[in-house]
Amino acid sequence: MSNSFLAMKKSFKKAAVALMMCCIMISSIFASRSYASGGMDLGGGEGGIKPLPGWSMLSILCGLGIMFVVLVWFVGRTRQTSAEDFLTGGRDIGHGMINASVIATWIWAATLMMSSWTAYSYGFIGPWWYGLGAVLPLPIVGFLGKRLREVMPNVRSYPEFLKSRLDTKNHILLTMISILVSAAVAIMIVTGASVMAVAFADVPFWLVAALFLIIFVSYTSIAGLWASVFADTLMTLLMYASMAVIIFGAIFLVGPGAIYDGLAEVVKTKPMLQPNAGAVMQANQHDPLNWLNIGGIGFLIVNIIGNLGAVICNQTYWARTIAAKDAKTVTKSFLSAAFCWAPIPIAVASTLGLYGLSKMLVVGQTYDYNGIQMMFAEAEAIAPLSAFLIMGFAGLAFFILAVVGASISTGAGEIMSVTTCVVNDLYGAYINKNASEKQVLFQSRLWLSLTAIITYALVMHLRAIHFPFAGMYQAMGISFSSAVIPLVLALLWSKTNRNGVFWAIIGGAFAGLSYWWSVGFDMSWGVVWSNIIVMCVSLVTVTVWSLVKPENFDYSSLSGGLDESDIGNEAKII
Repeated sequence: MSNSFLAMKKSFKKAAVALMMCCIMISSIFASRSYASGGMDLGGGEGGIKPLPGWSMLSILCGLGIMFVVLVWFVGRTRQTSAEDFLTGGRDIGHGMINASVIATWIWAATLMMSSWTAYSYGFIGPWWYGLGAVLPLPIVGFLGKRLREVMPNVRSYPEFLKSRLDTKNHILLTMISILVSAAVAIMIVTGASVMAVAFADVPFWLVAALFLIIFVSYTSIAGLWASVFADTLMTLLMYASMAVIIFGAIFLVGPGAIYDGLAEVVKTKPMLQPNAGAVMQANQHDPLNWLNIGGIGFLIVNIIGNLGAVICNQTYWARTIAAKDAKTVTKSFLSAAFCWAPIPIAVASTLGLYGLSKMLVVGQTYDYNGIQMMFAEAEAIAPLSAFLIMGFAGLAFFILAVVGASISTGAGEIMSVTTCVVNDLYGAYINKNASEKQVLFQSRLWLSLTAIITYALVMHLRAIHFPFAGMYQAMGISFSSAVIPLVLALLWSKTNRNGVFWAIIGGAFAGLSYWWSVGFDMSWGVVWSNIIVMCVSLVTVTVWSLVKPENFDYSSLSGGLDESDIGNEAKII
């Protein structure tokens, strides 16, 4: 190994530590301002009364960030000796870590906040529909990931597989979709976690969002994908412990009977809890004890389709299948992760979301716990408010730890996935096919930072125009899910036509977006039908095209995977 390469490694390690030192400095500056002003003025925090001073939130963020950097440094610094290990995690990670990583990766701000929002908006059926719609993609990816490892064991990303299975145009298209999916999820993670932070503490949104992204880059720059999986494992334990305290605390302090009585009162009195919501949303909220709540069913459809796109078209989850030590581990880890993940949103939302609805908490109002006040700024923040009103500062602390931890682990994985696709599937495939180890590692760390910067700019823009967090979540399926069925068929069906795949993806997305535009971007049934149209158009297009003009592909041609000399080759059709 050259001296220049070793020097570069040391430089990047120092840079990661330096980034975390910046976090500490920023935290100290704002903490001193907060202390000097009595703990309630950070200059830029969003309006409303906050129960916590800003320095407390900044301390939690910096503390978790430093913990990850230090642990990854000491435990996994040898994992970054090659570009292969940096991008694939070494392909030797066992069942326990893969299982925990999948759970942590699929627990993000939406899992805890959006699931509670569904309970607050649709009643007791909301958490079940959220859990069902979101858990279905995990066993599917486990099966597909096993198949991918069997037919192309040396693959680094799923778009790389499509380069050999299909052709260049599909490879570029799916690479861009994967980048967009991972970036969109990262935006939602940073936005949702920052909304929670702003709801709890007197801290500026822009600062919290920046700190999240700095942390993402800091520890993943040290050991790449392995660092992300390792941090996920630690965060799974922390999240389970935090959520258990809140759930059992709420059961003991409130009780299911009190929540049911409150929901029955909502049915009877029909209070206006979301003044800015439309009549359809209010009608759904006034029907919280109905298994067939029409709004909940609509959300279920959107949730299934959107999450299929968010998982199957997302390199983050394929990366876990690639990092696993063998194909058997992939299936076992994803299936067990599905069973372990589903109870979390169901239990959290059934506790916090239904509590807020049963107490008829009104968006825009300020609520009190033992003289400490907190404003209910937006419906998506029902979970943190409920945790605070049920358990005070204890509920506050545990919910913060859970959401911040989930956001850090998942966000880092999404940033890493964008980097993998850019470096492996664009830079390595088209810009510099003969890139050296040093060049690939440099590009990987460079794109970790650039992705974070671009994500931050988009987060701040969407926040500035008041684009709703719930809107981001529900619109995912329209944008990305047209690629789900073509991708699955390309992996499983040898007759899948490459042109059929390409135009199914383009046509499905165009049809769904066109319909959504025609109904004024309606966020109730307009978004539901748009998602359905996306899936139906892509299914019909790729299936009919492949039946009319089948292309018999030989999967055995992929057994050796791709190396640097043949990454540009086209698919082999026999």
